[in-house]
Amino acid sequence: MGYLKQVRFILDKFAPSAIEKDKSGLLPIHWASIKGHVAVIKVLLPHCPEPRELLDQNGCSILHFAAESGKSEVVSYILKDKQFEVLINMKDKQGNTALHLAATQWHPKIVSDLTWDSRVNLALENDKGMTALDAAECYIGNASSFQQRLTWPALRAGGVPRALPRKIRNVDRQISMPTEPIKSENSMPTETIKSEKYKDRVNTLLLVSTLVATITFAAGFTMPGGYNNSDPYEGMATMLEKKKFHLFIFCDTMAMYSSIIVAVSLIWAQLGDLKLMLVALKLALPLLGIALAMMSLAFMAGISLVVSKLRWLDNAILITGVIFLVILLALFFPLSFPISSNNCLLRCIFYYPFCVLIYVMNADPKTD
Repeated sequence: MGYLKQVRFILDKFAPSAIEKDKSGLLPIHWASIKGHVAVIKVLLPHCPEPRELLDQNGCSILHFAAESGKSEVVSYILKDKQFEVLINMKDKQGNTALHLAATQWHPKIVSDLTWDSRVNLALENDKGMTALDAAECYIGNASSFQQRLTWPALRAGGVPRALPRKIRNVDRQISMPTEPIKSENSMPTETIKSEKYKDRVNTLLLVSTLVATITFAAGFTMPGGYNNSDPYEGMATMLEKKKFHLFIFCDTMAMYSSIIVAVSLIWAQLGDLKLMLVALKLALPLLGIALAMMSLAFMAGISLVVSKLRWLDNAILITGVIFLVILLALFFPLSFPISSNNCLLRCIFYYPFCVLIYVMNADPKTD
């Protein structure tokens, strides 16, 4: 609760302390925003001037501090309260809005909240002539974190534009990947470094696709219920007429062929050409997602088929299978398909897997 009782006690005894700055020029409400204490902010507000006046020496508002610190609860509270509307597009002394700061600090949940708010001007530029998307891309390193992988699509899906190239001035870009290859005794050319990074991904995906192909191939000749041993249907599956058997065969076949295509495309990626590697990965990821989903469905259908006479167990298997299939799709879908589309329908669809990923990966910092 952010020492709420202590704050109330101090304000009761000495109300002017609410607007006293510390040595770094920050007000108590600034620290409450940084730490994510919404309740403390609510208590301090009646003792403070207008929100637009609650700035530090750099012109940062409480929304700036919350966005930069990754405190999504504070940001959500500010966006919902109309008295803070003036802060939404406010710039600090460097021209950065809250969206700029959230983007450069890679807080995907806050970026998503801000871009979904129609009052946020997504095209605003800072003093260096950069939009929030430009500013974020200046901080992308060679080995991007998962937070970066979520934040960048959130910016793109939200419709944040890039500034015109001529407007971008001299910027101290903190990009760990220069435009020219670096050659020294202890380093390799940039493209070689990137190729090495992607090779690990290719090898991992190739291993997974090979395992899926092996499992589904074996399942194709180990039919649920076995085979007929007598004429006139000798060698035929005993459950050939069952609908769940049809589902099993279809899903198993789809999973096997999808995984084989993935394996072949990734073999091409082993040639070492970076562009070919990226194309192969774009093809392989969606197909591998399909293969895993189909394999899961085939397993569910096969198990359900052989226990179908026991109704409660059959239902339990179906319900469990559907739940885990939904979780699988929620986790794999954003990795397999582009989630940076700003199409309204696609954005709404991808919003829920996006939230699941943030929750599962704990990408959004917790309140202190």
